[in-house]
Amino acid sequence: MSDYIFYTAKDIQDTLRGKIKKIRKSKGWTQKEMACRADIPLSTYARFEQLGEGSIHDFSKIIVTLGRGDEIGKILNSTIKGETPMDLYRKIKGKK
Repeated sequence: MSDYIFYTAKDIQDTLRGKIKKIRKSKGWTQKEMACRADIPLSTYARFEQLGEGSIHDFSKIIVTLGRGDEIGKILNSTIKGETPMDLYRKIKGKK
């Protein structure tokens, strides 16, 4: 798997929405089920998945619902230690 390289906010949005959709589908959840579990309107979740748009509050609910809050914590904590998110990604994937 290659490293992610982001040049714009849109690059990040597209990657996040794609990864979240993939995780949701791997759980066998429909968009409606995901929205219900995250306690957000279906239209809000669908907009996030289609366009990568939404509030940080709703994004946080989505991440927690998918059980991925620990990954955000690792990224945030890594920057405190002087590591970049890419350094952490490489460490998690076993790359140097």
